[in-house]
Amino acid sequence: MELRALIVDDDPLITDLVKHFCVKSNLFEYCISAENGKAGLQLMSSDHINLVFLDFNLPDMKGRDFLEMLPTVVYTIMITSEIEFAAKSYDYDQVIDFLVKPISYDRFIKSVQRVPQKLDSNEPEVKYAPSEILFIKDGTKLVRLELENVTYIRSESNYVQFFTKDTNIMSLMTMKDLEQKLPSNFIRVHRSYFVNIHFINSISSESIHVNRVEISIGEKYKADLFSKIQHF
Repeated sequence: MELRALIVDDDPLITDLVKHFCVKSNLFEYCISAENGKAGLQLMSSDHINLVFLDFNLPDMKGRDFLEMLPTVVYTIMITSEIEFAAKSYDYDQVIDFLVKPISYDRFIKSVQRVPQKLDSNEPEVKYAPSEILFIKDGTKLVRLELENVTYIRSESNYVQFFTKDTNIMSLMTMKDLEQKLPSNFIRVHRSYFVNIHFINSISSESIHVNRVEISIGEKYKADLFSKIQHF
């Protein structure tokens, strides 16, 4: 399986070096980068990343803070100049190795070669964190969204709007990307809608009522919807 990597590091020399190593290794489908934790979290919400190279000291947060804020558990290789962090890094299940600066290609390859073994095991490649949260961009800031409070989700062009009982948040995201991240209590009922089954008030053959909002049921999604409702 090819790797899809995100480098989160504010040092452009380290970022360029890791990107060069990724290309040289021929093991990566692509490798993108972010210069701080907030930008990295935003990219994690919109790309199918399965490996993160994470700097321990970011300008806006510590690497451990980034790991705790991730909406999903993704295999991570830490990058640090602090050798004493090496032992502590293994407190996080997703950390599979660490690279101490300056980074050599041989050491990089040894770290990366551990990843396919993990991805080829019986473990899921990416799994939801127990809190079931997303960090989504709302304007110029990242907002923590508790999925259990979302009643339904509606797409509008290249944007997705999340509705709760009290508010709604719009973020740049596609329904296809979002579908990968939603837990099983979210059901697609229309090409433009997901609903949270916990907030369904009633269902007819043509529409579904969620928190007093009527949503049309797409013909394509009817069979799957009623099947899931019966077995939920």
